Amino acid sequence: MRTVTPLLSLCAAAAAVLSATPAAAERLDIDYRLYAPLHAAMESSTDQTLLYEQQATRMFDRILVAGTSATSDWREALEISVYARPRRLVRLDQWMAAFSPTSESTCPAAVHELARDAMSITFALDAQPCASGPRLSGLYRVVLGRRSVYLVGAKLKGEMTAEQRTQWLTVLASAKLGN
Repeated sequence: MRTVTPLLSLCAAAAAVLSATPAAAERLDIDYRLYAPLHAAMESSTDQTLLYEQQATRMFDRILVAGTSATSDWREALEISVYARPRRLVRLDQWMAAFSPTSESTCPAAVHELARDAMSITFALDAQPCASGPRLSGLYRVVLGRRSVYLVGAKLKGEMTAEQRTQWLTVLASAKLGN
């Protein structure tokens, strides 16, 4: 399996910073080859196709899959957020409950759980278009690490086709913790 670079190296750095000890750093491996448009984006990345932000509570990366800018004009993107794992949010259902659809879309949105295992939960967001924003389709996976929590999101401004949804879910399922 090939590791997403430079994105996952940023996530590993984020985990090291957030956990305060490099020896405890975790890495999230994602096989981006499973979705051809994401693979093409990763192979030809530029300053316009990658967005990286570091905030006090999280590290954030966006990879542009479709559009002209990862910062402002994206139509399809993969996003990864890395958080220090707080003591108060220890269960997967707490992380899903803490997920705010209003942080993703200004339009009303429905969130549905799709899958769950011992260390991750996958869910979908569907926001219908409204006066303040476009339709948004999102697939998300929360992966709990020992010291970090990873939120991986595949987002599309519009409606995902069944094929896109299947391929994005395969990419999300490939997200595994590595050392």
